[in-house]
Amino acid sequence: MLYELNGETEIKKMEFMNFSDQDKLEKDLENLLAENLTDTLFETKPLLTIFQERARQEEADIYALDENGDLVVFELKRSTAGKGSLEQLFRYVTEAGEWGYTEIENKLKTYLAKTENIDTEDISLAEKHQDTFGLDAPLSEDEFNTNQHMWVVGSAANNSLIRGVNFWKSKGLSIDFLPYRIYEINDNHYFEFFAKPYDGHINPGTRKGIIFDTNKSYDKEGEISSLESMISQKRISSYGSRKDAVKSLNRGDLVFYYHKGEGIVAAAKVTGRRIKKEPNEWYWDVEFLTRVPKDFNNPKSMSYKEVKKVTDQQYYMAVIQKRPYLSYEQAEHLLEELKLLLDE
Repeated sequence: MLYELNGETEIKKMEFMNFSDQDKLEKDLENLLAENLTDTLFETKPLLTIFQERARQEEADIYALDENGDLVVFELKRSTAGKGSLEQLFRYVTEAGEWGYTEIENKLKTYLAKTENIDTEDISLAEKHQDTFGLDAPLSEDEFNTNQHMWVVGSAANNSLIRGVNFWKSKGLSIDFLPYRIYEINDNHYFEFFAKPYDGHINPGTRKGIIFDTNKSYDKEGEISSLESMISQKRISSYGSRKDAVKSLNRGDLVFYYHKGEGIVAAAKVTGRRIKKEPNEWYWDVEFLTRVPKDFNNPKSMSYKEVKKVTDQQYYMAVIQKRPYLSYEQAEHLLEELKLLLDE
């Protein structure tokens, strides 16, 4: 709920809207959530969307996987959600609980072919899952869908839904309600969503730390690597169609250079006053705070497994700027541990 502050102690509830008030469909809410589950809305506990409801089919609105390979099933309501949402969820989960590895992989391929317009013939569910969550090794086929979790999303919950969710939670079922709200302020619309179990988003306006990809996957054989180019020119860069990824950084942030398949190989502080732009590269000037690699083909690094241990959180790895971002305190702790490792 959003409140307007009037003086030091007086607060006033702000009127909120939902998708129905804006003449939008439930499908619009579904698409918004499905496209942002992994790296934005569920920043601290990312999810991999694998399937969306098809027209005139008895299916849940969204199916996703978590880091453990568990299935997360969403039932969405564009306005107030009632007890009927639970009845629908139970039907969907009863069926989805029987899905095996091949069926889940086929659903992922169908979803990616539709949403990303790519050839999915050679896509492996285990490899896609491993890459998304940065796992040291892919899950085995029988580790997928061993548990199911149910979430109802709506702008509000009526009393019967609240009683139903509380009852089934008391019986040990993994089920919960997630509210969303839309606010209109000065003719602009704002979407409010609180992810379970805790909303741990870092305030993007404060100093922070970001684990940032070095572009290794796109380096061309025989040419200077992106990592070497950034290190030698004291910059943090993003390239091509994703060059705007550096917009996630601000002056004073700590940035950790993540080399795919290796780990974090260096850390720096953003010192530039603005983003510098070249036709195929946007970058910030930086000051390195750790030793930099001398052997760019085999740099010393802190593995992703160790990064998770030091920071006590997991990350969505299939983007340039890994999420969630680090608080400045977390970033400083990671920096100190990285210095010790690289100085050995």
